[in-house]
Amino acid sequence: MMSFGKAFTFIFDDERWFDKLIVPILVSLIPIVGPLALSGYVIRTIKNVIENENDPLPEFQFGEDLGRGFRYFLIGLVYGLPIMLVIGIMMIPLLALNNNESISALGIIVLIFGGLLLFVYGFFLMLIQPISMANFAMKDTFASGFELGNFFKRLGKNFPAWLLVLAGMLIASIISPMGSIVFGIGAFVTIAYSQLMVAHLTGQAYVASDN
Repeated sequence: MMSFGKAFTFIFDDERWFDKLIVPILVSLIPIVGPLALSGYVIRTIKNVIENENDPLPEFQFGEDLGRGFRYFLIGLVYGLPIMLVIGIMMIPLLALNNNESISALGIIVLIFGGLLLFVYGFFLMLIQPISMANFAMKDTFASGFELGNFFKRLGKNFPAWLLVLAGMLIASIISPMGSIVFGIGAFVTIAYSQLMVAHLTGQAYVASDN
């Protein structure tokens, strides 16, 4: 059974939470490389939650975490290709509008249909992304990020668990920018915290949909 509240507090249950988090948070300040390393750290946290480690927060390992983060970035890039393709197609009638005073009926249809596709695909990604990340956390292979049959099976087994992950992602989107309100660099703290919170929920949901 999932514990939604635990995801918000598990970090502080670790007596060494500050020592474990200060380095990845500081590293995340480095452009491009930093967020990738933090992503790899978050992925290892998911793995520890799934394996029921007493203290899920891992020790930061720059090389390993950067490698994992980069590999999952490539997986995300593949998932983003359909979005780029649809946007590219939608740009055609908009570019044609520069040479005409009105857009054609076909252009309007393309824009509407393209918008609907982006909405549906975006919702699909919201459901699939945490499962993909958890599966990658456990198997650490490029192919494990695309096992759609496995992903839909897990959704079917315990859909409410993944809805809780989505709820956590929504809360994380609110928490993440809060640090910048207090002090600019604080955003990096709240971003790391929100990602780890969602990581804990993701690990719980992966286990809950494995039975």
